[in-house]
Amino acid sequence: MLPFMASSSSSINMTPPPPLFPKASVETYDVFLSFRGEDTRYSFTSHLHAALSRLKLRTYIDYELERGDEISPALVKAIEEAKISVIVLSENYASSRWCLDELVKIMECKRTKGQIVVPIFYHIEPTHVRNQTGSYAKVFAHHDRLFMATDPNKVLRWRLALSEAANLSGWDCLVTRMESELVERIAIDVLQKLDSINNGGIESRIETYKQMAQAKLEKCLKSGNMNDMEDLTETLQQLANLKLEKALRTDHDKDWEELEVTNQRILELKRQMWVRSFLNPKARQDYTETQHQIAQINAERDNRRRGLYRGI
Repeated sequence: MLPFMASSSSSINMTPPPPLFPKASVETYDVFLSFRGEDTRYSFTSHLHAALSRLKLRTYIDYELERGDEISPALVKAIEEAKISVIVLSENYASSRWCLDELVKIMECKRTKGQIVVPIFYHIEPTHVRNQTGSYAKVFAHHDRLFMATDPNKVLRWRLALSEAANLSGWDCLVTRMESELVERIAIDVLQKLDSINNGGIESRIETYKQMAQAKLEKCLKSGNMNDMEDLTETLQQLANLKLEKALRTDHDKDWEELEVTNQRILELKRQMWVRSFLNPKARQDYTETQHQIAQINAERDNRRRGLYRGI
């Protein structure tokens, strides 16, 4: 440390608070891989994972051989934070309810977050996936018997998710025979899609969420319904997340100011919901946590203005 810095720090505490956004968390992934372990864990999926890793893409792959009744919160978080989900649809994929629950969550993120989804049809006809025919017909006959009495909507959600995924543009392993060539082509395609997201794609997603928020605001003003207010708040939060990502990348005052406007709208909505819920403690906690989060973001912006923690 230089002498004049030592003398000044003796009278004033110059130690800044820890950065709000240090380095990217190891739990944040570019790509989420969904697959049926018994079918492809040690073959196609492992080769694809290796190809993605060679391209320095942070890829989530579930190494758990046994699971509980539901997909874990960590798995849900990995899906939500991924920018791209790659689904290896194999012959026995639909026989696993965990795979199907993953798929439902992935398609939800596609609709609500704009997540890119890449289906791979691994030795299975796309029409069998789309219409649940062939080997998938037998599996769903079993699912119907098992869940029809207790939770028929679960099976319907699985069917709709499969149909939606199978209608997306993807890769058919029956067309390209050389797997070594195919995994490299898929990995490069994923890399190009990710580059598109990181280099300008965020503007498009911000505009999409602005339009969604405007439509939900108009609906909320007409109905005054609490559910509509919650729906609007959730969409604004997703918009704020995108604006924060942009502000951290550009560090422009204009981007930080736009983020602040959105955050204040979220805070006001949560205050209104707290009041309308007759000061429910849970709603109050949500409001207080949002205040704290916004304060942290503003502190990070101030740190950057003073030249602290650059290159985060």
